[in-house]
Amino acid sequence: MKVLVTGSEGFLGKHVSVALKAKGHQVVGLDSAPTAEIIADITKVMPIMQVDAVIHLAAVVSPNVCAANPELAFNVNVNGTHQVLRLALESGAKKFVFSSSAHVYGVGPKYLPTDEYHPLWLQNVYTTTKILGEQLCQLFYDNHGLSYTTLRLFNVYGPGQGTGYFVPDMIRQAANGRIYLQGPSTTKDWIYIDDVVEAFGRAVETAYVGPINIGSGIATSLGTVAKTIADDMNAVYAFTIAPNATNMRADIGRAWCVLNWTPKVDIHGGLRATLEHAKVTAVAPEPPN
Repeated sequence: MKVLVTGSEGFLGKHVSVALKAKGHQVVGLDSAPTAEIIADITKVMPIMQVDAVIHLAAVVSPNVCAANPELAFNVNVNGTHQVLRLALESGAKKFVFSSSAHVYGVGPKYLPTDEYHPLWLQNVYTTTKILGEQLCQLFYDNHGLSYTTLRLFNVYGPGQGTGYFVPDMIRQAANGRIYLQGPSTTKDWIYIDDVVEAFGRAVETAYVGPINIGSGIATSLGTVAKTIADDMNAVYAFTIAPNATNMRADIGRAWCVLNWTPKVDIHGGLRATLEHAKVTAVAPEPPN
């Protein structure tokens, strides 16, 4: 199968592309980065090509960036998704896989574990753009018959993830000798990158139309993750309790029923692999003059 992957040079895109190639698929990477196979701006008309499926990962993924620049967020996440859907349709794709977020349920949701029937919440600019992206996928299915599957990702982490996300930010703090955390009792549903890319590989082959949660099904506190990192890196761990802790935990029953998918890497194994990678790739200190 020939698969177009947008955002192919990002954290998720690189891992997904490698996994698809390992399964025998031909992968075409599209990104604005100069190292991409196809360099393109998804907010503009893109070159038509013959592909069997599209995995759409390119997006403004930081809620803070979206809040600071709503025009950029709507242009990339909504208009960009529309342009990629048009590209998929015109390129003859039979499947469109859209990367969404568990944040569409709100942080935190009304009930746990949270299934795909949970009402969606226009909580902020980021979640609004993701919900609109999902609705555009439904529009192209209703009007053009373009089959789609939306993967609502919970808290993805793993080797190579950039700063601005909790795990790499905690690793960076620990490298400086001390982690300081506000609100350690907040919980997230952490899902390791290898399990996520396996889900994308299965989603591109399924006939199922609609959303699927991709998470571990287990809630783990920020404090547990931060202390694990601090202990491993011999850093001081300090925290203050913050009010209004939130909780996230996925119901992953649909992923099992539709994709025959369950996560294989628990939080301990995932953090261990992430920390080992961080140590290997750490930049050595400058030698003294």
